[in-house]
Amino acid sequence: MELTGPQRRTLDQLIGTEPRPSFPADLPQRLRDRIEEAVRGLELREPLWLGKAHLTDHDRCEGSFLAKIQGEAPPFTHSSKSAAGVLHHKAIEVEVGSRDHLEAWDVASVAADRVVEREERFSEYWRELGRTEQDEVLMEVTRRVELFRGTFPPLKELRRELAPISEMRVRAELAGGDLTLSGQIDLVLGAPDRTDPMRATRLAIDLKTGNAYPEFAEDMRFYALLLTLRFGVPPYRGASLFLESGEWQAEDVTEASLARAADRVIAAARSAAALRASREPSLTPGSHCAWCPRAPVCPAVDLPVA
Repeated sequence: MELTGPQRRTLDQLIGTEPRPSFPADLPQRLRDRIEEAVRGLELREPLWLGKAHLTDHDRCEGSFLAKIQGEAPPFTHSSKSAAGVLHHKAIEVEVGSRDHLEAWDVASVAADRVVEREERFSEYWRELGRTEQDEVLMEVTRRVELFRGTFPPLKELRRELAPISEMRVRAELAGGDLTLSGQIDLVLGAPDRTDPMRATRLAIDLKTGNAYPEFAEDMRFYALLLTLRFGVPPYRGASLFLESGEWQAEDVTEASLARAADRVIAAARSAAALRASREPSLTPGSHCAWCPRAPVCPAVDLPVA
């Protein structure tokens, strides 16, 4: 198979062919026990759901974290940016899963048709757009599909070897359902090793279109924890890949990185229990204030002057 330089680099350096590590068979249970023992006895009052966004909110500011877990954010409304994001992820699903080769614009169009058919909120937004506005969004998605193709080796042709899965929804229920961890991973590559079940064979990838942020590494550690709890074996690597440049931030998964992810979950759960029991949140202002539902009344808010 002939590959371009960027495609070969992704295959050789990110996906890699080096021997994969094997993890102890009891590791998933030790991680589960680590979390459940730490949260046992917490008065959560109601089941707590945590995803990567909640954990990032907790790291940034307890006030924002509390607002989000209590559902204080206003109802979500689509914009051209969010619409492109939704269609981008569906387009990658079409690109990875289709048996036929489609032009990039056709991939974007098929993605739009599927989302309009299945998601009422998006459908309402999409039908209110004029054809010109729709075409602008579709062209942005087309660009992202081309960037994806220019970065990855042809996944259709490598389906048997790489077993690509897009938009993998994963969740883990702990503490009898009182704590649920959930996430949706943009792209997972690799199939289980039938001869060595505890050998790490999966690569988890988040596809990014903006700048790099420190929390991206924590997001991938959280995804590695989720995959470990769900499948009983960790991925070998997690990566945030930036489509515009074809560069990535990658980290090999270790027992230490999984323990770090578990401890972030524990810290957020403890914080949620204390805040729900009326402890005042610790407020940490920053650029994230712009997206906080409590910004209009927060005494520590830090918003840019217009």
